[in-house]
Amino acid sequence: MFRSAEMGQWPVNIVIMAGGKGTRLKPLTDNTHKSLIPVGGKPIIRHLIDHLVRFGFRDIHISVGHLAEQLIGYLGDGKEERISIRYIRERTPMGSMGSMTLKNQWAEEHFLVINGDVYSNFDIAHFCTEYFSRQADLAVLAVPNTVKVPYGVLEMRSDGYISSFTEKPGYEFIVSAGVYMFNKKVLNLLPKGIPYEGWQLIQSALHAGLHVVGVPQTTGYWIDIGSMETLGKAQEMSQAGITRA
Repeated sequence: MFRSAEMGQWPVNIVIMAGGKGTRLKPLTDNTHKSLIPVGGKPIIRHLIDHLVRFGFRDIHISVGHLAEQLIGYLGDGKEERISIRYIRERTPMGSMGSMTLKNQWAEEHFLVINGDVYSNFDIAHFCTEYFSRQADLAVLAVPNTVKVPYGVLEMRSDGYISSFTEKPGYEFIVSAGVYMFNKKVLNLLPKGIPYEGWQLIQSALHAGLHVVGVPQTTGYWIDIGSMETLGKAQEMSQAGITRA
């Protein structure tokens, strides 16, 4: 069984992945850590930490690499906010998951790992509950994403005749939101000390025959702030008062 958020204790280690360079956000990230870019007057990572605290999480690990001292200087150890922030240092880029192997001892048997550029008010309690109640080895937060095709799409038969035509359609896919929860069986799949991505971990867990589930986000918002376009979308939502501070 898991402990409730009301008790302030879930049996999971919290890890925010914030080691990347944010190259798609240049020139904003030339001299500024990606997670310190403000949205609605508050850095992206502060939104994420505040959201975790609302659900009772007060012990947080952050994996840092590029411009690490800048982020550490801003957040510190968290004591002023009555939380604990500890850092995993990436000496070389480790991808979105590889730095998990840089720490040997963990307090809990389960892990909630969130990409540092996730801007969302997803229901963490629901995500945790689904993971534990479904006895999953790995759970992935799943969100819908529409891909727009900028051209007219033809359906063609083998004889060359066109059977249908759709002008600039949009196709909806379910995608990973960059939020994962897993146990030590999954952690042990990570190769030690080398870069590894979240998508690789999902594939490894599937290949190992482990219980992998998707947990749809049914309410709220989710934005992966990985480009100028998505950053602009987050800024617009904040200015319109759609998001919660």
